Amino acid sequence: MEPQDVYYSKAEYVETASGNKVSRQTVLCGSQNIVLHGKVIVQSDAIIRGDLANVRTGRYCIISKNAIIRPPFKKFSRGLGRRCVLKDCCYIEDGAVVPPETVVPSFTRFAGNPAKCVEDLPECTLDLMLEFTKNYYQHFLPSTA
Repeated sequence: MEPQDVYYSKAEYVETASGNKVSRQTVLCGSQNIVLHGKVIVQSDAIIRGDLANVRTGRYCIISKNAIIRPPFKKFSRGLGRRCVLKDCCYIEDGAVVPPETVVPSFTRFAGNPAKCVEDLPECTLDLMLEFTKNYYQHFLPSTA
């Protein structure tokens, strides 16, 4: 099944040399600590908190509308950190709140508040996610109007 084209206003997005498409409505805190590794789409009203610590994405990531991306830890004066670990090929549902010090295992889907495992995913999830994100990027096109 071929994905449908998604059109965006060229005036609303900035496209970088590495193919990242970032909405002008995005809040980037501590932009010097944010690394998008190419072909990343950051949609409107997303917040990326690079002011807390470094934030890095892989290629072909999609950061949806109203998403908040924070680093897995914050440095406190006492050296304490509250950490979450997201393993490879996990899926966090919209609106899920992952509690501090939670480890989200590979090939799982988490949902709810607090977030809990609601499904084990098949091992082909990596291939499916890569195919989906590449197709989404290829069909995320500037409008001609």
